[in-house]
Amino acid sequence: VEVKMVTGDHLLIAMETARMLDLGERVEGREGVVPLIRGPEGLPMLDPITKKAPHNLAANYGDYIRPGHGFAGVFPEHKFLIVQCLREMGFKTGMTGDGVNDAPALKRADVGIAVAGATDAARAASDIVLTEEGLSTIVEGIVISRCIFQRMKNFITYRIAATLQLLI
Repeated sequence: VEVKMVTGDHLLIAMETARMLDLGERVEGREGVVPLIRGPEGLPMLDPITKKAPHNLAANYGDYIRPGHGFAGVFPEHKFLIVQCLREMGFKTGMTGDGVNDAPALKRADVGIAVAGATDAARAASDIVLTEEGLSTIVEGIVISRCIFQRMKNFITYRIAATLQLLI
């Protein structure tokens, strides 16, 4: 799972948060990580008249959005278009949020997750609403779901093998 931070907070706050979360690239000879956090410059905007996403979003902006570890100082439409661009590039996207400004991106993501204490708009737009504080429940959910998926795969393989044994 690759994580990107998309926040409306100032760039310096986002850089420090990324550093504290160990979100970034490791550079030999340096302690900690070096995050690539970009500002809103260079990000796509909705068409001012039609309010639609730009054509060829992935082709035009994918090379800018893909390598970044996060984006700071962004508006709600940036969040929406970043999610849209990643989806057009073939990625499965998950988005967490707590406010009205996150609702469009929560709705557009493959899995929208409203955190505990989120606004009604964020809860309505999301697929999952966390009831416990913190994001560790997302990690636990991913680990458990991978175990369940592996068990299902093993069971299907067993059933196919058992059926083939009966047929042969």
